[in-house]
Amino acid sequence: MSYILFPKNIQVKDNTSIYIDRKTVKDEESFSLLIPEKKSDMVIQYLKIHRGFANATPSFDHGEDYGISKIIKAPWELHIRLYNDSYFPGYSKMMAHIEIARKYLQHLNFEYVQPVIYEPYRYYKSVFGEFILAYKSRYMVENINENYWFRLLNPELLIPWSPAALMKTSFNIVSEKIKDYFDKGKP
Repeated sequence: MSYILFPKNIQVKDNTSIYIDRKTVKDEESFSLLIPEKKSDMVIQYLKIHRGFANATPSFDHGEDYGISKIIKAPWELHIRLYNDSYFPGYSKMMAHIEIARKYLQHLNFEYVQPVIYEPYRYYKSVFGEFILAYKSRYMVENINENYWFRLLNPELLIPWSPAALMKTSFNIVSEKIKDYFDKGKP
């Protein structure tokens, strides 16, 4: 069982305190990490070469300049998207979430997607040590006063996403249906 933290109460640059409603924590657009544009390529290369990340394929295109992922604890993977543009001049914005690994069919179920901010930072902090966070892409976060704790719940059944596995699973389901059909006619 794994837990993750996500901001619940933040303070932005003008000292305004903002409460993050539990219903909105699934919105990946809420928070983004900021990295100086001149360091964004270096951070991505570091993550790929030294931290085991690889290009996130297949994945839906969201206009990102980089999309990388890594299995962090089976069956969970950390998916990072980096955009070389942001509301803040001179910064690239990084958005990330934890999801079921793309080798499983459940990867397509958005119920198993949780945006994160601390996890990507843990991987790149040795090459860029500042934790710079933006809220709603326009407010610079000064302080995180309180966090939510979320438990990652594994699906009951993981179905591998490969042609052979899909064929086997489909065959087993069809076989069971046929068996049930013929068993109903027996006294």
